[in-house]
Amino acid sequence: MAYDTKKLDYNSFTQSIIDLVRENWFRVVSIDLETKILEGDDFLTGERLLGIGVSRRVGYKIESEIFTLKDDSDEAEIELMNEAAKYMNVVKPLVLLGYNISGYDFPLLNLKLKWYDDYNKKLGKVNAFPKEYWALKDACTRAYILDLMHPLRFAIAEHDKAPAKYKSLQSAVNHEMFRHLDLMRVKELAQGTTSADKGRTIYELWKSKNPNFQKYLEGDVHDVLVLAEEIFGIKTNP
Repeated sequence: MAYDTKKLDYNSFTQSIIDLVRENWFRVVSIDLETKILEGDDFLTGERLLGIGVSRRVGYKIESEIFTLKDDSDEAEIELMNEAAKYMNVVKPLVLLGYNISGYDFPLLNLKLKWYDDYNKKLGKVNAFPKEYWALKDACTRAYILDLMHPLRFAIAEHDKAPAKYKSLQSAVNHEMFRHLDLMRVKELAQGTTSADKGRTIYELWKSKNPNFQKYLEGDVHDVLVLAEEIFGIKTNP
């Protein structure tokens, strides 16, 4: 039997998900991970989490929280994950939103949950997961994962009347289509000619306790949330 896939394309399907959670938009969480990347091939190898940023709109105000690794140790990374998990336990996100979240943040979170399990086993805590673990697990396995990179490239293409092309977040926030939005636009805080250069810049910001590290994380999650609200027609003012 042949089915007509044109009746519901991916963009329409995503919009239907957004419409479903529209009245619970405060449970849509924009998330971003910053990690210790010193070489170009360090991605998705279990690299150290340096910070986790989250942002959501409560009422008409955006609230962001930045959780930062205290030191370069396994114990500190577990503590960092627990802090983020406590946030997830309160919010219970219906949607996890990110830019290239499907290509990096989401798979890395799943790698880290496995690492969390292995870490507990080393301590003799077999099958004794703390509630923080389950809060993060629920967020990763039960929420809808929305990678804004894809609907955004189609929205920009429609605006430009041009073929859809992948764009960096820095390129997207500076596009004329979004010039009127109150975006933080902080990607220039971690410039680099290669991914490794950018990774080393971010690591040095974290290591030196430079406030720009938290500002960079907040800018990512804040701007991705605002961009999503713009292209999906979410009311953000009284």
